[in-house]
Amino acid sequence: MISGIGISITMPQITLFLVGELHLTDAQAGLYFLTNLTAPIVGYVVGSLSDRAGSRLLVFRLSAIAGFTGWVLMAVAMQAWMPFAINAILLSAAGAGAAQLQAAVRDELNRSPTPADNEVVAIIRMAMAFGWIVGPVLGAVLGALIGLRPLLLVTGFSVLFSLVPLIGVRADAVVRDVTPTRSPQTTAPARAAHPRTMLPLLVFTGIYVLIMCGETVKLAYLPLYMDGELRVDAGVRGAVIGLQPLVELLLMPIAAKLASRYGFARVLVVGAVMAVAAHVSYASAGFVAPPLVPLVIGQLLMAGVIATFGVLGITVAQRLVPTRVGMASSVFLSAYAINAAVGGFAGSVGSSWLGIPQLFWIPAVIASLGAVALVVLNTRVPLDQRPQPR
Repeated sequence: MISGIGISITMPQITLFLVGELHLTDAQAGLYFLTNLTAPIVGYVVGSLSDRAGSRLLVFRLSAIAGFTGWVLMAVAMQAWMPFAINAILLSAAGAGAAQLQAAVRDELNRSPTPADNEVVAIIRMAMAFGWIVGPVLGAVLGALIGLRPLLLVTGFSVLFSLVPLIGVRADAVVRDVTPTRSPQTTAPARAAHPRTMLPLLVFTGIYVLIMCGETVKLAYLPLYMDGELRVDAGVRGAVIGLQPLVELLLMPIAAKLASRYGFARVLVVGAVMAVAAHVSYASAGFVAPPLVPLVIGQLLMAGVIATFGVLGITVAQRLVPTRVGMASSVFLSAYAINAAVGGFAGSVGSSWLGIPQLFWIPAVIASLGAVALVVLNTRVPLDQRPQPR
């Protein structure tokens, strides 16, 4: 929950910082997210280290320190290149290490098996979503009151504060063997054994990038659209951004229940279709009066997308490489950074070519490709199948 607050305080404001404080153009600000392309490499290294070191929480602690350092340096940055370098090195490492919390949860579920593992993962994601409810509103208000540079310092201390609940928690032992329990969606005969290579994981991560890259476009350009063209005050901007995680919080346990009953694949495909519809809704804002209505509808749809992929995606990734849970967690969650890079590039091109809000047609098309690819992947590697006991 604390990590969610720390991340979301600044994320909707980062383009305002780059444009207002460092005097970048809207298109240049979008290119900031391309530095996230280092995330998959850093995620693989950090996740592999976690698998070998025997302690997920040690890696998480180190990543929080890296995140604190990165945001403090960002707050004092005076040159345009500095945020790009800081994000590529320190903040990428921080994000990769944070993924080890999910790996630690999986270790505990393997250590103490339960048929309710989807619901357990949902609780963890609900905590993060709750942080995203509070963070954007705080960020918008604090940014207006104290300025954007002090806001970056607040972000750094928020990330560091996530270590407080771990005070006195001893190092956890990595569970290397996988012995899952049966669940309703596994009663049918398996169509094929899950491969032990990384290829299905990389493909699934790539699909997630296609479906979710529009989230970065939204975070980068929706605040600019509401501030510059719609002249919406800071409190309303924060409320519109914060509406999505509020609805996510309500939908996540529902997504977990639906996956247990109908299977992962069906729920994820529905989530992918909702992503397409959300971007179409954003893009239509210029044709609807009042324009905030399609923005709110888009936020509700994206809440469904993140509720499904946020709860179920990490479990699917861990199943695809069950012997290297730490690496699988970091690589899959690096998709957050990769889709930021893809979305930043798409937003940069779209803002120059189509303008705001029409640029959202680009992520709508990209998400459509992701939805089709998801269906194809499920025919080759069934997403509902659990790994077999070793």
